Amino acid sequence: MLTLQVDWNQLAEIEELQAYFQTDFQGFQNLVEEYIAKFEQFGQEELNKLAYLRVLEVTNGCTQWGFRRQDEESLSVEDTRQCMKLVMGFIKNKKVYFPSKGTIVFAPEVEDFIENGREMYCNAFKKNVPGMKREYYASSTAQFIVYGAKNLKLAMDCVKQDYEYLFSTYYIQRGRNYIAPYLASIF
Repeated sequence: MLTLQVDWNQLAEIEELQAYFQTDFQGFQNLVEEYIAKFEQFGQEELNKLAYLRVLEVTNGCTQWGFRRQDEESLSVEDTRQCMKLVMGFIKNKKVYFPSKGTIVFAPEVEDFIENGREMYCNAFKKNVPGMKREYYASSTAQFIVYGAKNLKLAMDCVKQDYEYLFSTYYIQRGRNYIAPYLASIF
């Protein structure tokens, strides 16, 4: 059971969540809470491991979007592809490797969750399936909440330590900045 408190009004101020809260505040909150209940069934050890994958996903997402927008700080085509290959490989193999930690292996039920998350992302952002972006953001928000600030900060530090050379200092910080408002809404 979730022991953290969530400031739902503060969550509703996060740019990518605003429309969902404005359209149906209670409905979106309920959806996030449903995902929280699903994720809590994994147990703390698996949630701790998933935090590392989530931070890599966010950092890679910031890197990929920066490239697509042609941000001044965007990485080269080759480096952007290398970031994507690394993280997509972790997602496809359901194993995450950190030079300082070794290989993180997930329980079979968590492997299914990782695959379902990949499918949800593809349906939401690549296939544009109606309603899937709302589902994706509810799931993503729930993940930040259940992983918790402490575990996400440990994961962010590890990603910085082990993969800053790949993503760059700029995109490591962009990933941190993306996660920060979620962490600020839980206590």
